[in-house]
Amino acid sequence: MENNVLTDKAKELSYSLSRVDRSVADNLMDIDNSFEGDAQNVLDFIIFMSKKINNNLFGYTKFTIKEYSDFTGISAPNLCAVHPDIASGRVKAPVYEGHKFESVLDYTLYRMLRTNILFSRVHDYREDGKIIKLENFPILKDIYLQSGTVLGTKKVYEVRLSDVIIEGFVKRYYTLDTTRLPAIGKGKGGHSRKKIYIFLNKVFHIYASQQGKVDIPLYSVDHLADIAGVRYMKETDKKGNPVEKEPKHKKEAVSNILKSIYKNINSDKKLLHFSFEYKFVSGNVENKHVEDYLIKFDFTSNMHPEIMQRMSVDHKLKLTLLKDLRHLFDSIYPQERLSKIAAFEKETDAFQRWLNSTDADLQKKVEVLKAVYFKANEWNKAKQLKDSEAIRMIHEGFLSIEPTMGAL
Repeated sequence: MENNVLTDKAKELSYSLSRVDRSVADNLMDIDNSFEGDAQNVLDFIIFMSKKINNNLFGYTKFTIKEYSDFTGISAPNLCAVHPDIASGRVKAPVYEGHKFESVLDYTLYRMLRTNILFSRVHDYREDGKIIKLENFPILKDIYLQSGTVLGTKKVYEVRLSDVIIEGFVKRYYTLDTTRLPAIGKGKGGHSRKKIYIFLNKVFHIYASQQGKVDIPLYSVDHLADIAGVRYMKETDKKGNPVEKEPKHKKEAVSNILKSIYKNINSDKKLLHFSFEYKFVSGNVENKHVEDYLIKFDFTSNMHPEIMQRMSVDHKLKLTLLKDLRHLFDSIYPQERLSKIAAFEKETDAFQRWLNSTDADLQKKVEVLKAVYFKANEWNKAKQLKDSEAIRMIHEGFLSIEPTMGAL
């Protein structure tokens, strides 16, 4: 009975687990510094696109405002409103490819096309035995907008993601449970709560990857407050000079953020991969401002072996699939041939266009997907796909589908 429960939970997790690039999760404050008032939408967009890639590697480039709103928890009217900087006359609405980028979402997308996240410190990661250094994080290569009589009044966005985002998705990431993300982000302070939630998922990912063999470090209120963007409150003294309030107010703000996240995570009975317990603990008892100023987290209730196994398979599947599809594309469309195809003349990333065109070389994609899926599942014949199942995955997303026993 217990194994059946774990199996059901693992299947349910297919719909809620996503990823967040390590260089983003490790440098959340740099998004705020680089994009200021648009930082929330920038972070939301990166997480949103990672979720779309995770759900369907063959269909992630297009989205609607409603789809984006449902995922982020930000209402469509707020996303469609004229951006405050444009409404105030602080900046002029840019025009790109004949479209005026003046709404909150549109202008933020345009900024992501023109501006990188600048890291305050170089982000290092290892790849194939080499140390790779990232000093900034490009987000978009291009934006296309589709609307009019064919699609009715609905505006459809199509984007080309940077190579850094694509590589980070398969090579350097933390697992992120997005089930409660819209609820966590709704209302005032949503950006701060999301940043802390991402930080907690990061801590759990690191802890889980070490199989619970090490203790989770204590984190200071100051550390979480810095991530959330909480600062010392200022008030005036008797002489009218500004002074900072004591740290207890910062602790109160962090406590409220954690309470809100905890409440949203436990708001119904749907099983989650990520949940946590926490408590404030003492630091240096000789300093009244440090006492109970550290936070201890506990994630041990989530260490289910079958879930961890599914995550391992998912990692191998996405990493190898993207690599093999890239090799397939390069073999079919060498640069000499690609340069002669009129449809690709203004295309900033022909591979992403081909990957998301489900009918392009469909049978060749099917063969690659079947081979990679079989290998990722350790050549388990129960996981061997039929052509029809592979085609369905390409059109609808591969996480929600399990092959039938008839494939044996």
